[in-house]
Amino acid sequence: MKITWKGTLSGQVGFHAELQEYDAVPPVESLLLDHTPVTMNPEREAIAAYLAFGHWSSGDLQLPHRLGPNTAAAIERDIRHVAVRPSPIEYYPKPLELGIREVHVGFDASYVRDDLATIAVLPGSGWTGALRTLHSFAIASNAFALDMAASQDFSAIRARLAVAVLFAADLSADNLVLAASDLPETERSRIRELLLAVRLGVDFT
Repeated sequence: MKITWKGTLSGQVGFHAELQEYDAVPPVESLLLDHTPVTMNPEREAIAAYLAFGHWSSGDLQLPHRLGPNTAAAIERDIRHVAVRPSPIEYYPKPLELGIREVHVGFDASYVRDDLATIAVLPGSGWTGALRTLHSFAIASNAFALDMAASQDFSAIRARLAVAVLFAADLSADNLVLAASDLPETERSRIRELLLAVRLGVDFT
């Protein structure tokens, strides 16, 4: 799979997946956002792209920009039951953002707040655009379509979490808090390891 960062004629931006021989077919070919992150770190971008489309990837996984070996290794550990080779890899250290606060992440309008640091990822079927306050950010995305198709065993959140990862630096996030009590502990652990590789903590409530 080759993942690129593209814009659309309607003004949206996001990841576009070009399938290769061994890839499965995702429900949509692009993870679309109604706003572009101000700060875009290539390591976090790689993890976000993998969170969005990793479920359908097999073989070569070409990401939008060069990533470090630690990030590549975190992706390979997460999907060890399938042979995935992240690229292109660049073998020198790159700085990661230092966050200063805890940010709550949610997937409905109750997370559009001005009294708490939040990232609200809202369904593009009912919302459009983006809203920023001093402490929070709300954005419309089609990430829900990817999550609905990613698992039959539990309510997947990886694609929506990918959106939060992309905007974490814009809110100076050090730790993300998600209300996902029904998420299996094995999935929680895998997500923690992926985000830790790019200096983001995550707690589940």
